[in-house]
Amino acid sequence: MKNAMDFIRFALSHAKPETIPLGAKLPLSFEECGTRPWEYLPGTAGDAVTQELLDERFANFYKLLGWSRERFDRMTENFVIKRVTASDSQGLLNAYLGLDATPHFCYSAWCTDKGEIGKVKRPFALGEAVFFRDEDGRAVHTGFVCGSLGGETLVVEARGLGSGVCVTKLTERPWTHRGLVTKQLIYDENCYDEQIVLSLRTPMLRGESIRQLQLALNSLGYFCGAADGVLGENTMTGVRDFVDAHFRSRRAQSKKTVPFSERA
Repeated sequence: MKNAMDFIRFALSHAKPETIPLGAKLPLSFEECGTRPWEYLPGTAGDAVTQELLDERFANFYKLLGWSRERFDRMTENFVIKRVTASDSQGLLNAYLGLDATPHFCYSAWCTDKGEIGKVKRPFALGEAVFFRDEDGRAVHTGFVCGSLGGETLVVEARGLGSGVCVTKLTERPWTHRGLVTKQLIYDENCYDEQIVLSLRTPMLRGESIRQLQLALNSLGYFCGAADGVLGENTMTGVRDFVDAHFRSRRAQSKKTVPFSERA
């Protein structure tokens, strides 16, 4: 399983920068948020937008809602030109997990400690999912708690065709239900059930595990800079120096080993 905090960092990197409020408490630095903004398109999960995809989405979704082609084209006129990547609301999590689910499946099958927002009394957790339910009681839209601003809970969501992926205040949207996606995400930043691949990327890898690695490498003389829990260039240099030194040591040791055929 993957970590909820890392998922929120992933989602924040795709939010439109202008929607991310200054002063917000987020698990990602302001400079790293919104570095790769995504647009919104139903039925997508990090898909590259093509004209064929737009034609299909209009014919099978927006046209059925009564939209004119002129309105749809006006809202999406630069998607192909700008080589836009798109996601729908549940698609943010689907893209991160590499799975395919609807908001209703996410709520009913993946969430625990869930219920109506007004009836769940525990504090909101980073990475917790929030939902809109329709009149038939089905979850039809998903957002994810991503931080706070002046006591207000913030949500990252792929909101709509004119909004894209954005950060909104929980109280400004008609969320009805909430739940922890514990069947797919771990709600403990320091707990990892899978191997961590060390690499430079955006957003940067971060967390207590990275900080402990930095402390260990620094103590062994492989300089990583400040033990800040962020995997940057200095940390990768320390990792490479450590690997190179131990690779050379093992290779030198292997040359001293007496071949089996020459042993007494």
